[in-house]
Amino acid sequence: MNVDGVWKIEILGPYGWEAVSTAFLEKGRYLAASQDHYTIGRYEISGDNIKVEAVMHAHSESQHPEGSGAAPRKFGCEGQISGARISGQIDDSAAQQTMTARGTRLSDLP
Repeated sequence: MNVDGVWKIEILGPYGWEAVSTAFLEKGRYLAASQDHYTIGRYEISGDNIKVEAVMHAHSESQHPEGSGAAPRKFGCEGQISGARISGQIDDSAAQQTMTARGTRLSDLP
């Protein structure tokens, strides 16, 4: 299954789905960013499952409880691919929390 493309990444929060970043997936590389952070990592596909391992670098107080000078934060995500949608769970062990997340394909890469 090919997931290479541009994806909108959302997390399920207390008031519904919140857009948190735009991700670029290409040949095993995972790159994402917002106005407050950037994330670099890798992904693997097995059938209709995806596994992402990445490191988030915050440069704003709003994305990191420890502030913008905090150390980069490792996280993992496992999900199911269904057409233009990825649904899964993000495991942020540094924050000791698991979050429900989804990705929606916005476009292919040129």
